Amino acid sequence: MVLLRVIMLAKSLLTQQDRQLLLEARDILDELLETEEVLRDKTLMKSIRQSRRDLKAGRVYSLAQLKQKLRKQGKL
Repeated sequence: MVLLRVIMLAKSLLTQQDRQLLLEARDILDELLETEEVLRDKTLMKSIRQSRRDLKAGRVYSLAQLKQKLRKQGKL
C-alpha cells in the first residue's frame, strides 16, 4: 500500500518528460555497467583483441563462406 502511494506521488511530481529522462538515464547506466563487465573480463578482452588482429589481417569469412566450409566438414 505504501509503495503504491509512493508511485502515485512520484507520478504526480514528475512530468512525462522527466520520467522519460530517468528511463534513458537508467538505460545508459545499464550499458555502462555491461561495458565495465566486458572490460574487466581479461579472457574476453584478449579474444576481442585477437579478433581485431584477425580482421585486420584478412582472416575472416563471409557467412556464405563459413556455411560452405562447415558443410564440407559435415558440421552443417
